Amino acid sequence: MKKSTYLITSLLGILAMISVAAPSFAADAPDGKALYVKLTCIGCHGPEGKGMVRKRDRKDKKTGEYKYRKGDPMPGFEAYPKLAGQNEVYLYNQMQDIFSGKRSNGLSAAMLGIKTFIDSTASDEDLRAVAKYLSQVR
Repeated sequence: MKKSTYLITSLLGILAMISVAAPSFAADAPDGKALYVKLTCIGCHGPEGKGMVRKRDRKDKKTGEYKYRKGDPMPGFEAYPKLAGQNEVYLYNQMQDIFSGKRSNGLSAAMLGIKTFIDSTASDEDLRAVAKYLSQVR
């Protein structure tokens, strides 16, 4: 009887230590949302990676016809991809391919313009965190 009590007490103690230590491990993980803003991704891909889109409808005062509708891309940002909801591994691989020069189509040149900033600011783990954050945005 004493052995089983000792075993249960030991297991409960170990579980208590793990539960106390677990939040500290989570705190060490980079914040993908904060990094998305810090790394200036927001400037081309929008506040949540959903693209740079209009916030409201706008009608022409004279004709009453719509000039644009809420959700339409903003001029100059039509070709920037929407990243929200994409596969995490796909997003990470695309970032790696663009920064390495393996991918050089589309607007990847715009990302190469910030490569020096990314290299000096973000680690590989940070890029993975950004990819994870974007994959979870709906």
